[in-house]
Amino acid sequence: MIKEKKSVGVDIGSNVVKIIGLRRKKKIRIEFMKLIDLYLSRNVNRPEDLSDTLLVQVIRGLIAEIKGGVKKVKTSVSGPNALVHSMELPNLSDSEILSAIRWKLASIIPFNIDDVEFDFQVLNTNKSSNMQTVLVGIVPANKMKKHLDILTRANLEPEIVEIDSLAIYNCFITLQDLHPNKTVAILNIGAECATLIIMHPDHDPFFKSIAIGGNTLTRAIERMLHISFIDAEREKIEMNYQPSHNTDNTNNYKEIGWKGPLLSMVAKLAEELKKADIYYQILYGEEGLQRIYLTGGSAKLKNLDYLLADAVKVPVTLWNPLKSEKLEYKQEIGNIDELGLHFATSLGLALRDEL
Repeated sequence: MIKEKKSVGVDIGSNVVKIIGLRRKKKIRIEFMKLIDLYLSRNVNRPEDLSDTLLVQVIRGLIAEIKGGVKKVKTSVSGPNALVHSMELPNLSDSEILSAIRWKLASIIPFNIDDVEFDFQVLNTNKSSNMQTVLVGIVPANKMKKHLDILTRANLEPEIVEIDSLAIYNCFITLQDLHPNKTVAILNIGAECATLIIMHPDHDPFFKSIAIGGNTLTRAIERMLHISFIDAEREKIEMNYQPSHNTDNTNNYKEIGWKGPLLSMVAKLAEELKKADIYYQILYGEEGLQRIYLTGGSAKLKNLDYLLADAVKVPVTLWNPLKSEKLEYKQEIGNIDELGLHFATSLGLALRDEL
């Protein structure tokens, strides 16, 4: 962001749409924040009701609320098929790198190479070995086209389209200081999937998409209680995040009829965390995870941080990027404890030029 240039991040989630705008002052100033829950706003009653046309209408409505409007935005795509790979390649020109990446991707991705869009970012270059580490983002071409069509119909011009995990990573390393010699993880739990990022100051980050999210639990509640999806969503929301000062309030779950599905979801997330942790230890020879930062709209579920910490045996901290001391606000934001967990992706997009 140069001088007074406004930077806008748009995160079109499965359940919640988020838009945030920043300007660079003495600090990074949040000019506006907009959020709409598609279920709580009664735009949608079940996932099958969500259409591209509805998303366009919702986005237009949010933009209309922003003084001065918005045209150019930074945005992201997400999901299990939106992948990030780290590659070691020789020091090549940009055109040669694209050819080398295309050749390597053909052997590792579960799609036809002609059916994907990809781009890259050089993380570091080692002149002595004539090698460089390249971070590659891959998205199915039809998914990218659909995303761009929605933005175009909403009268928005995407300056940048990247994968949500990279935006979350950008957000974290811009606003949060990494611990020297410590391996930490970010777990962003969205509606349809979770994004896991493991990082250490001396090594490249590891990215993984996990096909478990808030809707996983909602569907389990729906099946168990024989109720509609929207009623199951409301049932879940009643147990949403309330500040608990790190005390164990898991007794609140004893009376609910869907304790089993909740603990099953936690166990599956814990299993994925443990496998990724072991892989990272083997890859870089570092100690295991020493802290997990939990964020995302589905991280609001009351005491999920405690349950996950108990399952993984690693401290878990709720990470609210909006509470960073590096940010300031044009006006006071109410309910920031709950809202902030939604904004890691959109904030990371808007912060991209800060890196």
